[in-house]
Amino acid sequence: MSVALCMSSIRSIRAPALWLLMLASSLVGCASLVGVQTLPSVLPASWEARRETLQSWGRFESYGRVAIARDGEGFSGSWRWAQRAQRSTLELQGPLGVGGLSLNFDSEGTVDEASRRALEQQLGFVLPVESLRYWMLGVPDPRERSEERMSSMASRLDSLQQNGWTVAFKNYAPVPGGDYELPQRIEATRESLRVRLVIEGWSGGAR
Repeated sequence: MSVALCMSSIRSIRAPALWLLMLASSLVGCASLVGVQTLPSVLPASWEARRETLQSWGRFESYGRVAIARDGEGFSGSWRWAQRAQRSTLELQGPLGVGGLSLNFDSEGTVDEASRRALEQQLGFVLPVESLRYWMLGVPDPRERSEERMSSMASRLDSLQQNGWTVAFKNYAPVPGGDYELPQRIEATRESLRVRLVIEGWSGGAR
């Protein structure tokens, strides 16, 4: 379990301009999420069964863009998640204040404390990286208590509250080859900190 940090120059931009840029870019190609290889073609119809199925997914990859703002200042970058049964990896590419960053997770989905402290020291705030793998699938982290708000659409969330964070699922998109949708835009807020994810694609992690 380790974290590797590669420092580069910090590029900070004002949050309003950042959100306009993210919104404009996320509207391109909203028809579906791309890159699916071996993900399931169907999910259970009921929310309870679907939630359990998504929480138990052991192999997948996803990628996209991220924007982070706090107290009027913001950073943007790209990310890639590789979920494996025994080891998972989150890669962030700058600027994000840290240039390039890679986090490794153990089989329980936990980052060791030294790595967590190093990440927090470099960014200056705490990110919910351990819950991210669940939130990107549109479900709560099963290890933490949560409050769910269901969408008017069947079997998916409009938002959830967990561990001090409010997570809003702004948009869902069809998964090619499947009969279901996964989140495409997510906004997570906690006090003055706001994290926006745009999910651009998925694969089944067959490698």
